[in-house]
Amino acid sequence: MSLLVEYLQAFKHFQRDARLFLISNTLSGVTVGIILVLYNLYLIALGYDTSFVGQLLFVTTLGAGCAIFPAGLCVDRFSGKWIMILGSLAIGIAGAGQFLLHQPLPLLISGFAAGVGGAFILVVNAPFLTHHSTPRERPHLFSVNIVLLQVTTVIGELLGGALPQWIQHYSWLTAWLPSWAESMLAPGAEARAYQLSLLFAGIIAAPSFIPLLLMRDAPPPRPPQQDRATHRPAQRPGLHWRPQALLRSPLTILIAIQVLIGLGAGLFIPYFNIYFVHTLGASPFLFGVIDGGANIVYALLTLLAPLLATALGKINTIVLTRLISLPLLLAIGLIHYLPLVSILYLFRLGTMDMGNGLFQVFSMEAIERKNRGMANSLYQIAYQGASAISTPIGGLLIDQSGYSVVFIGAAILYLCSLLLLWGYFGRGKGERLVTAIRLQEPPHTPQVEQEMQPS
Repeated sequence: MSLLVEYLQAFKHFQRDARLFLISNTLSGVTVGIILVLYNLYLIALGYDTSFVGQLLFVTTLGAGCAIFPAGLCVDRFSGKWIMILGSLAIGIAGAGQFLLHQPLPLLISGFAAGVGGAFILVVNAPFLTHHSTPRERPHLFSVNIVLLQVTTVIGELLGGALPQWIQHYSWLTAWLPSWAESMLAPGAEARAYQLSLLFAGIIAAPSFIPLLLMRDAPPPRPPQQDRATHRPAQRPGLHWRPQALLRSPLTILIAIQVLIGLGAGLFIPYFNIYFVHTLGASPFLFGVIDGGANIVYALLTLLAPLLATALGKINTIVLTRLISLPLLLAIGLIHYLPLVSILYLFRLGTMDMGNGLFQVFSMEAIERKNRGMANSLYQIAYQGASAISTPIGGLLIDQSGYSVVFIGAAILYLCSLLLLWGYFGRGKGERLVTAIRLQEPPHTPQVEQEMQPS
């Protein structure tokens, strides 16, 4: 109860735009969960095979990949409010096309557009929250954002599983539809039930625009001061763009950490459900229950992470909790006993990812304010690209050598990421880096200015 009270008190002190951001994410999270459950099933019900579903997923990923670098440039130069509004509008229009159009080409085009809009939303989140928070608020703010998205997505998944059955069972739910809408509805009762459920998900997301419109239109960070004599950006003391310095820069190290984590995650995470069902003998329903329980534990541990960070520091908390997850991961892959593995699985996700909010905070604070959008783009490219590379490798290794090798390989890659994180930012070096960056940059809000005063 005291933890809940602490977060309620923290929420009251969040800046106005940060609170509006959380409300908007909460309203749209349910929609995300419904779409995750139903959209692929909707495509199959329309008569498409899994190869087309794969093509559509690839095109959507391609759209995100093409847009993620420009998105970082835009985040560093334009208002986060309007980037979120336009990105959400693009996703909404593309989603309408995906739910109402049935032909392959329009589906592929709308999927590409959804990927573009999604890239802008993905990249703007962390820099926006960092810009609209004080250093003291950020651990709680980022943790709350992760938990709200996790909880609302799970609610959406549960609702998405029930909606098509309700629509098919209660015919009066579709009786209100006008006759002219018949031409846009999918043929067949099953496909139509999925389609109407997805359209309902879109309606649920519509109110998420209201908090975005209520935000203040904050200007982008000021550009670096110009040297009057040379008209070039003034150099900060000690900043040298030599190749050796660039390779050891915080941005490069953080990108390398994301690559290692992405490589490890791609090896085994896409195959967890297959591992439980086909190797351990769990039913799909039982795995769903176990996975849901793991998400609940993850949410609770994420809320505890800021408290640990207050006592231990951000980097120490991240390293310690992720280090605890490694023996759990190895036990899951090496012990083929379903009851024990199920218990370990509940805590593996939470201990590995409970520090994600803290890691997002540090990844932003360790970069100068004017470059945070681009940095977040590079982080996403590094993680997603590495995961995409290692996923087929993981499938090949499983076919040839079984599951144990991918769990061991992932644990080694995760351990390397922790050694890199601790080696460059541990023992107080990360905190000193963040402090130096804060002192070099002028505060952009009165709250941040107050936070930066020496105690």
